[in-house]
Amino acid sequence: MNFNWKKIVLTLGLGAFVATVPLCVTVAEAASPQSVKTTKKKVVKKQVKKTHRKASASKAKYATKKKVAKRYSKKRKARRVVRRSAPSQATLAGLRQTPDLLNLGSSVALAVDQDTGEELFSKNADIELPIASVTKLMTALVIAESDLSMNEKIKISRADYVRSTARSKLRKGMVMTRGAVLKAALMSSDNRAATALARTYPGGRKAFVQQMNETAKRLGMNDSAFADPSGLDNRNHSTARDLAKLVTEAHKHEVIRESSTLPMTHVKAGRYQLRLTTTNRLIGNPDWQIGIQKTGFTTAAGRCMVVQSEFADRRVVMVLLDSPNSAQRAKDMQTMRRFVESEERINEQFSEVRPFEMF
Repeated sequence: MNFNWKKIVLTLGLGAFVATVPLCVTVAEAASPQSVKTTKKKVVKKQVKKTHRKASASKAKYATKKKVAKRYSKKRKARRVVRRSAPSQATLAGLRQTPDLLNLGSSVALAVDQDTGEELFSKNADIELPIASVTKLMTALVIAESDLSMNEKIKISRADYVRSTARSKLRKGMVMTRGAVLKAALMSSDNRAATALARTYPGGRKAFVQQMNETAKRLGMNDSAFADPSGLDNRNHSTARDLAKLVTEAHKHEVIRESSTLPMTHVKAGRYQLRLTTTNRLIGNPDWQIGIQKTGFTTAAGRCMVVQSEFADRRVVMVLLDSPNSAQRAKDMQTMRRFVESEERINEQFSEVRPFEMF
């Protein structure tokens, strides 16, 4: 059999050539700059689309969270408005409508001479009402009369947390001296601070509340009762006259005078520094020489305030219960003070005049 090797070689070479041509063209096309640019653009476009999708999903998630937070905030504000707009016990009883010489906005008012007990002004002073955080003055008195060291360390625990809309700077695990906790209770009206003072009292909270009531009985506060150290419990009640006795007794203790009248201070709480500020707008006013003070608020009690101050050559204790707001509460205090000062001037003028010379 005769083979034409020349034809076979030529045929195979041509086939191999034909088989390799498409591959060469493809490699050449793939290696061309235009092809590389096109591929890069496609990859970039895919990455951009992916980034946009992620960003859109993130935005949608953030928007949902924001809507939920906004809805929750609105509900919380609505609850606060309902609580604040709800009438107090004194208002429900019609005490705010009681006419008085000074036309005060508060339901209850009293001004007495601290040294003589002379009544200088009175409005519904013997009616028992909730007293909110003014309770903390009795809490402070029990602590001041105990033998407990003000430098002893107290660790804030979860047990000190109470249900309240008022914020607290005290956190679980913070370690503070008893004196620092007392300042937080009196200056900033901190409910956790008052609860911690009761919890760390010998015998615990139950023994502490019992001591509060025994102290009230000793002071002749016969129309008063205490159920908790913070004032959040509306079973805590008293009268303006009884509270004047409490203020007079509390004023004897330097630790209470100092802790209740500081406008601002810093206290150590472990590795933290807490900034405490007063809740009383009269503190820091140069016209007022305040020796002791305490404010309070709950829906049932309204706005309350007790103050010991020196003016008109007297040491005067003043009490206000169920003021409609903080501004009216401060205004009523100023009004009572001006009244006492004017009465003092009138008394001085009449003391220098003989009766027959008036006619």
